[in-house]
Amino acid sequence: MGVKVTFLVTVVIFGVHVSKIGLGQYITSWTPCSATCGHGTRTRHYYSSLQSEDCNNYCLNGGTIRRNQCDCFAGTTGACCDDIPECASNPCQNGGTCIEMINRYDCNCARRYAGPNCENDLMWEHYSACQFEFSRCFRVFQYNLDWYRAKDYCERRNGHLAVMNITEKQYYLETALKILQIDEDRSEFWIGASSTGNVLQWITGGAVANDSWSSWSPDVANDTHGFGCLALNTHYNFLWDELNCTTSAYFICEEGMHSSLPIEQYAFFIANQ
Repeated sequence: MGVKVTFLVTVVIFGVHVSKIGLGQYITSWTPCSATCGHGTRTRHYYSSLQSEDCNNYCLNGGTIRRNQCDCFAGTTGACCDDIPECASNPCQNGGTCIEMINRYDCNCARRYAGPNCENDLMWEHYSACQFEFSRCFRVFQYNLDWYRAKDYCERRNGHLAVMNITEKQYYLETALKILQIDEDRSEFWIGASSTGNVLQWITGGAVANDSWSSWSPDVANDTHGFGCLALNTHYNFLWDELNCTTSAYFICEEGMHSSLPIEQYAFFIANQ
């Protein structure tokens, strides 16, 4: 009875592993790719032929392949368009967390700090509460925060973002801001209303009125409201404007609310820089 025997021998030819099957027939391993990124090729011997295939055909961070190389966006570098580490210099201060972005960074600040690099301490004036001779105090903070962080900060002061739900408060704030010329070049100051179910609601309750006494700025007076948060617009004499809630702006806190006083008495303060 005969037995068929097949021999498989692996040898090394010039540093390349070769599986030899039969006389003159062999398969080599793939050569290294000709490019790290962009567009590369690699080859191998497969029996009596030479095979070739593409490899490493990609670029990182939105880069595109041009002429077999990666064409990179600003903020990226190298053969593969690697992100330049903007957070390497630790730009975020006071315990802020640096978030890498393409060609920029963003600081996620601790609760009491604000600013592009978390450089502003918002709590220095926390002890300064509304005095008891006033029923309500309005305090302007000349720090850039989005609406949510501004709301949180006012609440940490035992107040809330200013609510303009009666004519007297709107008129008082307009007059005080104009007389004191608070940052005339500044566009907006956050106040206490945001959209809920496509309807603007004051944070103390109730829908924002759209009647004869409401104070919409001309560019939004006839628009459909309920997509963002409310601010006073200095370009329109501190009338109302509806903005994306993540916009950075100054803000006004309403504090005090001493209900035992017989009449409403307002006070206006400017938070020092």
